[in-house]
Amino acid sequence: MAPREPRRNAYQRGYTKEWDTRAKAFRARYPLCGMRPSGKPPLMSKCHDEQRVTAATQTDHVRPHRGDQSLFWDEQGNWQALCASCGAAKSRAGL
Repeated sequence: MAPREPRRNAYQRGYTKEWDTRAKAFRARYPLCGMRPSGKPPLMSKCHDEQRVTAATQTDHVRPHRGDQSLFWDEQGNWQALCASCGAAKSRAGL
């Protein structure tokens, strides 16, 4: 079994200044936890499921991109706005 490569840092995974700018603009358009373009249902937004109005603090990838740049930058199909609590729960679930 080959040794596992160390995880790349955030910048190496694509979380650059351009990401910060675009993610912030996304949250300006979709300011509440669970919001997605075209009214698509969110993944793991307890706030949305319970109809709670909670400000989004994170721009999340619905499907993990794992380095796939087309998924990473797919704002219309693969981004959602989440609050810190829902984002942490999604991360803990490994999604």
